Amino acid sequence: MSVEDDRAELAELEEEWMARMQARDMDRLEEMVAPGFRFTAIHLDPEPMSREQWMDAAREGYTILSFAFEHMDIDVFGDTAVIHARYSQVASYQHTPLSNVFRLTDVWSREDGAWRVVVRHSSVLG
Repeated sequence: MSVEDDRAELAELEEEWMARMQARDMDRLEEMVAPGFRFTAIHLDPEPMSREQWMDAAREGYTILSFAFEHMDIDVFGDTAVIHARYSQVASYQHTPLSNVFRLTDVWSREDGAWRVVVRHSSVLG
């Protein structure tokens, strides 16, 4: 596979990740989100959220009504990729509004030929 092929696949995976989150497709999220995943969003909590905490939120409290990746830069370093994206959503978490524009940094790792997300950092822009 070429770097361009990897970039195209990763762009699709970013979109799919949020679509599966929106649909609460927990089986696919279990496949996509790596063991040891961490989510940092200082605007929510200064401490990173564990994979288990993130999956619980995906399962129960985080509701995405709509989302869009407005821009995405994808850097591939062998079996590691870093995605810098501008992302907007209309969403809530346990009835707390989370509709905003964000700067996301996602790190993906390829193992046994499959990409899995290992880290997300989210900062509010709007």
